[in-house]
Amino acid sequence: MKTIALVCVVMCLTFGIASSHYYYGKGMMSVLSKQAEALYQGLAMVSSEDGGMLTSHHDHGYHGYRHRVTFTAVTSSSAKYSSGTTIPFTTVKTNYGNAFNNGNYRFTAPSNGVYVFSWSIATHSSYYGHAKLMKNGSTYHQVHCSSGYQQCGATVTIILNKHDQVWLASDSSSTYVLATYSSFSGWKLN
Repeated sequence: MKTIALVCVVMCLTFGIASSHYYYGKGMMSVLSKQAEALYQGLAMVSSEDGGMLTSHHDHGYHGYRHRVTFTAVTSSSAKYSSGTTIPFTTVKTNYGNAFNNGNYRFTAPSNGVYVFSWSIATHSSYYGHAKLMKNGSTYHQVHCSSGYQQCGATVTIILNKHDQVWLASDSSSTYVLATYSSFSGWKLN
């Protein structure tokens, strides 16, 4: 990680030196130098906080990070859903920790903690995009989109116990979800 950060810093500085004298003068070099230093510090901070977890190509056994979890899934087909129907987010983009089940479209908390869930529903012109975040069978939060081509959603924090389940369901008899434009994500804060 430090090698990558150093290469980024050197490239930024090299580009900055070459272009700053020709186009912008010495003021631009100062700005680029500060940006390179901020980039280096940010990369160093991420590297030290995750112990290399995010950059490791072989760390799928968690090695001390068994409670870290994140997922993103999107819908793969457009469809109308009746009220209370679970919205099927079938295309899983990320599922670190394997807490999202793409068979029942539910997230199951692997441990107690504070989690964040974010979702976005794209609607069709003559339907609504009403959706609700469910926690163990009860409504936790709702969003209501008017008819028309819209994108609406929410981001919420929620305290979960181990094995609690969270999913998205239709909140109207005329909820329409457009494929690939609708997504559901979640991650553990602590």
